[in-house]
Amino acid sequence: MGRSPAEHELVEVEDDGLLPLVARLGADPLRLLVKSGRVGGAEGEPGSLAITPEDREAALAAAGSADAEWEPDPDLGFDLLVSPVDGVDQGLLIPRFLYRRADRIYEYAAAMPEARRRFDALIHA
Repeated sequence: MGRSPAEHELVEVEDDGLLPLVARLGADPLRLLVKSGRVGGAEGEPGSLAITPEDREAALAAAGSADAEWEPDPDLGFDLLVSPVDGVDQGLLIPRFLYRRADRIYEYAAAMPEARRRFDALIHA
């Protein structure tokens, strides 16, 4: 049995960069980072994807499911939702896959130190 959205603590962020659509910051209680904007850069960047309200809704439902599968993100230290989410591009959930698919993995790696600083400041603010 999953958790209702009211049982999630949501940390909302607007971002067009490296952060995923949803990430688990804590498990008990469930604390989620949820993003709006884009993953992979501004509109026009190769491989960049917009996050739709439907993407957010589906990802939050999947994240709250008892069947949700998570893996630690090796770069930012939070947990990424790795369960397939119907209708949601995997690149929104695992940004390094999006960057790799767009042949931008070196750009991803170069931007990671600044993304880590921004993420840490956001979470500890």
